[in-house]
Amino acid sequence: MRARLDERSGRVVEGYAVLQPRIASSLPLGYDGSRYQRLVSGAGGIDPYASAVSDVSFVGKGIYDVDAFEAALAGRVPENTFLSHDLFEGIFARAGLASDIELVDEYPARYAAATARSHRWVRGDWQLLSWVFGCGPAVARRRRSITMLGRWKMFDNLRRSLMAPASMITLVIAWMLPLPYAALWTAFVVAMLVIPNLPPLLAGLLPRHTGIALRSHVLAVAADARLAAARTALTLALLAHQAWLMCDAIGRTLYRLFVSRRSLLEWVTAQEQNSKRLDVAGHYRLMAGALVISFSVLGLVAAGKVSVLFALPFTLLWLASPLMACWVSQPSRIAESQPVSDVDARALRLVARRAGTTSTRS
Repeated sequence: MRARLDERSGRVVEGYAVLQPRIASSLPLGYDGSRYQRLVSGAGGIDPYASAVSDVSFVGKGIYDVDAFEAALAGRVPENTFLSHDLFEGIFARAGLASDIELVDEYPARYAAATARSHRWVRGDWQLLSWVFGCGPAVARRRRSITMLGRWKMFDNLRRSLMAPASMITLVIAWMLPLPYAALWTAFVVAMLVIPNLPPLLAGLLPRHTGIALRSHVLAVAADARLAAARTALTLALLAHQAWLMCDAIGRTLYRLFVSRRSLLEWVTAQEQNSKRLDVAGHYRLMAGALVISFSVLGLVAAGKVSVLFALPFTLLWLASPLMACWVSQPSRIAESQPVSDVDARALRLVARRAGTTSTRS
């Protein structure tokens, strides 16, 4: 539907200035295919309909109506002030989902690269703070600028960036409480971290098609259970560093926004992020914040302020988190295996071509 711009608000009110494809994670292949990538990148494969949803948030990749896009964004913000602009652009230009087009994107193969990217995203989200609670900089106040839905999207990004620090604070406070409250609050936080990993497992409990052998179905469910358990364990192990990382990104952004007004566009390219291969010592330097939190909790344990029963297992896990991050960032066994032969590669291409032809006809 062609974009129609409202002259009064300067926003696209009908149609879309951007059509974006569905974004799928690529299969981890080659030397860059790591255990971390396989654990956290989500589903991958040849089924383009498995995750088709109507997503109204622009993710930065799409087909533009250049005139409508520029008209909707003209005069909104001063130049060189926005690090994360995709959501902001989608709010004013409107983004529609082109459900029959899929773009395959690569997830960072190493934890260090993923943290650098999430740190940049969170800094960009918090740079939109004035738009969440007001109507943006003075240059845009002459125009009725942002909808409540757009403001809510921005606020939700801020909420998600606070999840890891809030979980960490809740755990430490819970460990100061007597039983059974310490156990209940600890279980509550752990459950909140487990629940996001359960939907794929629950969805696969019942066979979706007839004629599936019971043994094959049980093996598939067991594989989903192992994946959910591994994701949960990794989330718990990295919680301390994620809390430190989010606090660092938020504090750095607030200082730059309201005090220094410098380095607002600091970022590193994805290629440079992925090119860094850290050893164990490098991961301990990268994740020094997790060690600070761990030793602080150990100090509380030694002072008798928190429960040893609950605090000690988590603290030991966080102290070992750089080792785990280094291990999962290494190439997986599948990635280390020999490449597919020319004969097998040709056969796979023919199968993929027939599958694509069949799905197009359907």
